[in-house]
Amino acid sequence: MHMLRALSCFLFLLCSIEASAQTTVRGVVTDANGEYLIGVQVQEKGAKQGVSTDANGKFNIAVSNRNAVLTFRYVGYKNHSVALNGKTNVNVMLEEDAKALDEVVVVGYGSQKKQHVTGSVAQLNADEILKAPSGNVSGMLVGRMPGLVAQQKSGQPGADGSNLLIRGVSTLGTAAPMVIVDDVQRSFNNLDPNEIESITILKDASSAAVYGMQAAGGVILVKTKRGSMQRPRITYSGKLLYSQNTNYPKFLNGPDFIKWFNKALEMDGKEPLFTEEVYNKVLNGDPEGKYANTDWFSELMKNGATTTHHNISVNGGNETAKYFVSLGYFDQGGIVDKFSFKRYNLRSNLDISLGMGFKLGLDLGARQERRNSGYFSVTNQSWNNPINLAQRMMPIVPTTYKGMPTAANISSNAKFNPIAFNNQTGYNNSVMNALTTTATLSWDVPFVKGLNLKFKASYDKDYTTSKSWAEIVELNSYDPFTEKYSVVICDHGMNKDDVAQLRNTSAQASRLTLQPSISYHRTFDKHDISGLLLYEQSSYENESFGAGVQGFDLTSLHELNLGKDIMGRQKKTAINGGSYIFNRAGFVGRINYAFDGKYLFELAARYDGSVRFPKENRWGFFPAASFGWRISEESFFEPLKGVVENLKIRGSAGVLGNDRIGDFKYLNLMVPNPPTLYVGDREYISIYSKGNVNRNITWEKTGTYNIGFDLLLNKGIFGMEFDYFYKLTNDILISSGGIYPPSLGGNFPSIINGGKVSNRGFELVLTHQNNIDQFHYNIRGNVSWSRNKILRMNESPNVPDYQRRTGRKMGEKMGFITEGLYQNEEDIINSPTLSHLGKGQIRPGDIQYRDLNHDGKIDRLQDYTFIGNSNLPELFYGLSIGATWKGFDFSMLFQGAAITDVFLSGAYENGATDATIFTRPFHGLGNSPYFLIENSWTPENRNAEFTRLSTNAAEMGNCNGWASDWWIRDGSYLRLKNIQLGYTLKNSFVHRIGLDNIRLTLTGGNLFTWSELTKYNIDPETPEITNGYYPQQRTYEFGINFTF
Repeated sequence: MHMLRALSCFLFLLCSIEASAQTTVRGVVTDANGEYLIGVQVQEKGAKQGVSTDANGKFNIAVSNRNAVLTFRYVGYKNHSVALNGKTNVNVMLEEDAKALDEVVVVGYGSQKKQHVTGSVAQLNADEILKAPSGNVSGMLVGRMPGLVAQQKSGQPGADGSNLLIRGVSTLGTAAPMVIVDDVQRSFNNLDPNEIESITILKDASSAAVYGMQAAGGVILVKTKRGSMQRPRITYSGKLLYSQNTNYPKFLNGPDFIKWFNKALEMDGKEPLFTEEVYNKVLNGDPEGKYANTDWFSELMKNGATTTHHNISVNGGNETAKYFVSLGYFDQGGIVDKFSFKRYNLRSNLDISLGMGFKLGLDLGARQERRNSGYFSVTNQSWNNPINLAQRMMPIVPTTYKGMPTAANISSNAKFNPIAFNNQTGYNNSVMNALTTTATLSWDVPFVKGLNLKFKASYDKDYTTSKSWAEIVELNSYDPFTEKYSVVICDHGMNKDDVAQLRNTSAQASRLTLQPSISYHRTFDKHDISGLLLYEQSSYENESFGAGVQGFDLTSLHELNLGKDIMGRQKKTAINGGSYIFNRAGFVGRINYAFDGKYLFELAARYDGSVRFPKENRWGFFPAASFGWRISEESFFEPLKGVVENLKIRGSAGVLGNDRIGDFKYLNLMVPNPPTLYVGDREYISIYSKGNVNRNITWEKTGTYNIGFDLLLNKGIFGMEFDYFYKLTNDILISSGGIYPPSLGGNFPSIINGGKVSNRGFELVLTHQNNIDQFHYNIRGNVSWSRNKILRMNESPNVPDYQRRTGRKMGEKMGFITEGLYQNEEDIINSPTLSHLGKGQIRPGDIQYRDLNHDGKIDRLQDYTFIGNSNLPELFYGLSIGATWKGFDFSMLFQGAAITDVFLSGAYENGATDATIFTRPFHGLGNSPYFLIENSWTPENRNAEFTRLSTNAAEMGNCNGWASDWWIRDGSYLRLKNIQLGYTLKNSFVHRIGLDNIRLTLTGGNLFTWSELTKYNIDPETPEITNGYYPQQRTYEFGINFTF
């Protein structure tokens, strides 16, 4: 009994000693900028349990003894160990691990370690995306990703996205990349940028093969943010943006218009039209209000427009459930009245652990888009485009006269008041509601390590309604020949009594995608092996309906049922509709193998089916293979290990498909015609065949070959990536017209798999980063070059060699080669002239064209040839520079393009003479840009850049309005695309008000552009054939972010 008591006392004393040996250690964990790190894992070396840092980076841990060693682990940072040596208060700064930050790359249907990637991919993370002042995701990628080709053709709200290509164009058909959002084919342009975790582009066959039929143009993968194990963290982001036009040509003011117009009449051998009295009224003001010095652009376009963008998100979770919820609002104003865009975004990504290896993912996305515009479009080829009217309207006419909006010289190529056309004629408004849903059930099989079974199902639905309203507008039209005003009507093709017309349309679309899959990943000894088997089935449905009516008594209520009989006439109605169903299916397989982290192999394939082909050709097989060799891991490379951290060479080859050829090309489609037969008072619609069909059409196939290397020096201080690629596309669908005589069906062409195009190029990325005390900087440059060639297309055997497109680059411009301007009558007499004109119709100052076939006359069909590069540049490049110091950060991006030519905003290759004011002065007695008028040929200015002055629009078009190298300019440019200055505040005051940090930013976009075109005030990305366009925007943005 005494022994038992003694033993109990001993054990109690031992426990007391052990307890007294426990020590509590406190501290704070920050990054190199002093920002608190939340969720850092803190653990005593050798212990099983640990703690995590809180919202202020603080931790509190009990250790076994005062000399214990603590380890700190955090994703994206290097592991750090600290020996306590008796200390009970430890503050730790973790260093970013460049390798860890880039460790995982998103690939098709999964992810891979970057060191194991053998394909050609490029990835951009969320921080880089948000450095651009844009609510449109495609515009935020420009200049940042090698191999990504981007062109922005418009600054119109809601339509300012960039046209994206990957590695240029390799087909005569559709070359746009496939877009995948969270493993499902979707659009990404109108996602809220704050929802996005990363964007990856797949550029070669091995990386894109798992997408098969639509991957020939490359693939863009978008991964949205998901929850993480941490306490609920709420983030708010707010931005206020002010935008202005980048460049747009300057047009003559009123007095200069009169001066130069009269000069043009003088050169036409005519008397001046405008008197000194009119000139003085325009210059000094007209008490009667008949004349004015009107800047129509300033009247139509505001000095600037504002955009606001708000987003609030919450991210958090534990071992059972993780969540990310985001709510966004984007309101984009326009510089032209009635043009605006609003977007509301909601996203909820939820991950639930069900136990026994089962996990459930539930993703929900909702979006509403509201697009508003005037009745007349501002697209570049719209004749009644208000911006086109602003550049054509006489600047001597006031905006209103006697209380009515004005017009000018209706008898000569109607020039209506652009403000009235935009503000009073009506509107086009639309609302789209979209819902995306995805459910994913996965099972990590517990009795087979590394085996995962997954089933993903997604259903997307969008519904769009639009309303188009047009009213008849009365205008007071000025006639410069009589100097009088008269009332005219802009009727949109209606009868005057109709008053107005209304059209409502609705469309709904849905997509169902099913993806069961099996994946496996194991690492044992020196072997790392993974595999994927997946089946994907998708079904797309679309249905639309529209109804319109002409004839309204009231214009205050815009409803179809209010259109009614007028003066005993029946109202005019129009109804249309249609539906569409499209299905795809595919089987995917992929195997990855790495030996000893040095020798890397991947095999991937997809067996695809598409209803766009006849049953006998409906399925296609698209395989790819790749390899990689990490030379830096070899023993013989050991002497260079201190300098070369990583050197990997890689290569790939494979075949990709393209089914984006249009629907039912193999069927003899019957198309309804408007009523063509009338029996009594009844109308009958005829139906006709669209032409011959070819039931042997098959897949367009692109063989893709890639070789490259990745190099990292001096612990990541210097880096380099290089890729060379070659793509060969066969079986491109083209028309058989032109290769068969009429007796063999040449007049009724069908489509055949007859085209062939090659495309080659390279991509180079150079990086440098370094730390100097608390100052960190980074530089990243990228260059992408691609050049295609048409190897085979159907061309008539009668086409001369200098007009044959086979062997040429796609998109090369055609037109006349010029020999200068005629200087005198002798030049005209001794030179070949245009076949449709006589010698007397050509004058000094007109363009002299080259007679290529030497037949003594200039003829478009015989003398057109290739005169310029494509409007799509061959070379794209970007240079980003960034720096951080304490709480400050700075970044800037230069972006540019080269090896491209552009027409001066108005030249047609199809034989139609140019009808825009950019190359024909005073067209239809309208206005003209200063650059064209002040540099025109006159007897006093014989070394002019442009043709002679004239008011004869038809004569100028017939002589000088043809596509020719006279109007071509180098389209190369360099932009200061983005610049951002930020400051992150995280002092005690911020914490006292309950916030983790506050970040303030100032951002600019498209601030400066260097280009030959800037001397004409033309933006280098402007659309070529233009009747006026909505200019690209220069932006200034203030942003605030805070987290709590």
